[in-house]
Amino acid sequence: MTDVHPAPQTAAPAAGQGPAADVVISELGKWLTREGRADLARRTAAAVARLRRPNTVVCVVGEFKQGKSSLINALLGQELCPVDDDLATSAITLVRFGDEATAIVRRKDGDKDVSESVPVGSIKDWVSEIGNPGNLKRVERVEMACNSTLLKQGLVVVDTPGMGGLGAGHAAATLGFLPFADGLVFVSDASAELSAPEIAFLKQARELCPTVLFALTKIDLYPSWEKILELDRRHLAEAKIDVPIVAVSSALRFEALRRKDRDLNVRSRVPDVIARLNDDVVQPAKTGAANRAAVDASGIIDQVRSGFQTERSLLTDPAAAGAALKTLEDAKARLDHLRGPGAKWTQVVGDRVADLSSDVNFRFRGAARTISKQMDERIEQLSKGNEWDDLSRHIQSVVAEQVTYVFVDLEQGRHDIRAQVVDLIRDEQLELAPEASYNSSYDVSELWQGKSLDTGSDRTSKRAFSTSVTTIRGAQGGIYMFGMLGSFLPTAAGVLLASNPVLLSVGLLFGSMGLIDDRKRKVQARRQAARTQVRQFLDDVQFEVGNQIANLIKEIQRDLRDEFGERLAELQRTYTDTATRAQADVQKSHAERQTRAGEIDAKVTDLGKYEAALRAAIARQA
Repeated sequence: MTDVHPAPQTAAPAAGQGPAADVVISELGKWLTREGRADLARRTAAAVARLRRPNTVVCVVGEFKQGKSSLINALLGQELCPVDDDLATSAITLVRFGDEATAIVRRKDGDKDVSESVPVGSIKDWVSEIGNPGNLKRVERVEMACNSTLLKQGLVVVDTPGMGGLGAGHAAATLGFLPFADGLVFVSDASAELSAPEIAFLKQARELCPTVLFALTKIDLYPSWEKILELDRRHLAEAKIDVPIVAVSSALRFEALRRKDRDLNVRSRVPDVIARLNDDVVQPAKTGAANRAAVDASGIIDQVRSGFQTERSLLTDPAAAGAALKTLEDAKARLDHLRGPGAKWTQVVGDRVADLSSDVNFRFRGAARTISKQMDERIEQLSKGNEWDDLSRHIQSVVAEQVTYVFVDLEQGRHDIRAQVVDLIRDEQLELAPEASYNSSYDVSELWQGKSLDTGSDRTSKRAFSTSVTTIRGAQGGIYMFGMLGSFLPTAAGVLLASNPVLLSVGLLFGSMGLIDDRKRKVQARRQAARTQVRQFLDDVQFEVGNQIANLIKEIQRDLRDEFGERLAELQRTYTDTATRAQADVQKSHAERQTRAGEIDAKVTDLGKYEAALRAAIARQA
């Protein structure tokens, strides 16, 4: 993206040109600092930081050995993620922009979190089954950086482990995370048409993720790839799955880069994927971030301008000064009350947050009870050992889905509470912005904090789950869910849902032989044992998720309290400054008041220019 230098603040931007939104907001912050409003300038600085660090997350998923890592390398134009016929990705890898290629391994050493820089070329020793079998090195994730044009615009690409038939824990975990990702690239190679599990996964993913792209890979290896593509189109049409399909060749892409052959690069079709990601994922995310920042900045402009306009009206009509000052003092008194410990809005926040906690916990316990009953019924129908696999996949999916609903409900509840508090403050004839920008600047690496999938684990289910779920970082809004769901769902849910010893032991309990040939008493005993272990599994889920709900509820209440406390303090500062200046203006001579009126007009004009430049910047980006 081309850098845009700010125009002089007194000059209107030319048609079709002008500074970008982050530049306008940054200049507004400098102006506020000069005006002595460092409190408001801090808000503009936060908005600028969000705009300049827009982490747009795209997950690349699919079954084992479908070409996910190769496609990521082709998109970046660099061989970063390890690729080989006998290599299979076993740990999540995040790739973001950096001036130089670097790699950091996040892992556990005993009870300690360890972060160590490693050579980029050694990544396969950490993220592959060959280099790190069974995740013996306890790798949680690997974070890589590279100088790539694709990543420079804020995109973060996530290479995920293969899902092993899309029925194991990774499938359920990925589906649970998708509502909070910006995009998904589903990868399937041209060796065979889409399988039933792949189609089922895509159908669910299309409902959960705003943007899903299907990439048919390895078309250079299979001459009949066009037939496979047509079959895949037919399968998706029959399943009523409307997603764009791009057939790509990572090998042709790298050969084109090596030869610097533009025609070959086009034939690789990788540029089509890049264009789709840019148009359907990156640009909408940027526009959304810019709109949220514009709401913040516009609210600040309105607040400051209102104070100046009040002062200007008093300069024009000194006789009205007494009544106007009384109005300002009344507003300050209301603000003093609203900032006090007994303010109604603080009680509303406390009561509504308590209600939210009760409702979410009740719904989650009800869902767990329903799942338990369904499992009891299905266990009663088991007659063969291999039927447990289907049952295990079912509980993985429904538990991951219900955990997702928990945090969606919490986020929606936070928005509802905030809207109610805004309305309550408006009843006091005080104005706050209808919606603030909650996408705080955050480190996308915090999206994944859990342990990698380890199907060979012999830990107890409770311990596995406890060590998988991490505490919420102090962040705002949607970052609650990113922090929590990122910790729980992509990798940690794999630990709980796929390799949980409770589920595995039940599978072993039934064994591979047909139960129908066993004695009835033995069959019933095994079914009862299965029911008992499933209930224990659900109890563990409820215990840990319940603890995290309690922590998150506290964070929601604290952040709402802090946000409105800061906004009310800013309003009080505005009213106080206006009243102070107005009182001083009354004592001035006519000439001095005229001079002050001219100064105010110039300041209001400045604010108008910032507002117009911001609108123009947002319009250009739309």
